[in-house]
Amino acid sequence: MKQTLKRVVRGAVDPVGRGLARVGFSANLVTATGLLFAGVAAYGFVRGDRWMAFLFLLLSGLSDLLDGAVARANSVRGTKFGAAFDSTLDRYGEGLVLGAILVSLAQRGATDWMLGLALLAGIGSFLVSYVRARSEGLGIPCEVGILERPERLVLLLVLALWGHPGEPWILGALALLTHVTFLQRLIHIHRATTTRGGAVPAQNGEKTRERVG
Repeated sequence: MKQTLKRVVRGAVDPVGRGLARVGFSANLVTATGLLFAGVAAYGFVRGDRWMAFLFLLLSGLSDLLDGAVARANSVRGTKFGAAFDSTLDRYGEGLVLGAILVSLAQRGATDWMLGLALLAGIGSFLVSYVRARSEGLGIPCEVGILERPERLVLLLVLALWGHPGEPWILGALALLTHVTFLQRLIHIHRATTTRGGAVPAQNGEKTRERVG
């Protein structure tokens, strides 16, 4: 189901990617623009401006889709630097947004358990991405789990629209499901290494992947 959806989305964004490529956009420029949008969305969360947060978070997500489309239009097959640049800036943008939500909660004098949920959501989001990067660096594909980057983005978009009343529900879902996804990926790696008859040797930290989420 996920693969079918990815093919549909790819078919929808590829014409836009070709248009951006024709006017001179590179994939890395689109990626950097996505980080800028994420920064503005983070500012919207801190200000309590739900529509600013929603709009720029949506634009950031669209940029994340379009950078691959632009790369394909420019006949670039995901260079190692491009992969690292994209994945790193994705983490940067997600960190800005989740950090801004934590700052917003602290500014409003939120309870300790709400601050804890936001912290766990942030830690879980980064662990989900890290364990995939580590797995694929060892040569084990790891696109598994119930809360990958697109699902996390959807939850954050819902939070931006819902506002303060939705914080316990959305942050609670993020805190729980990111850690469930992290465990699913660890189990997946364990099974893969066991099936192969032993541990996969480390490769000096090299990560061979196009996208991490």
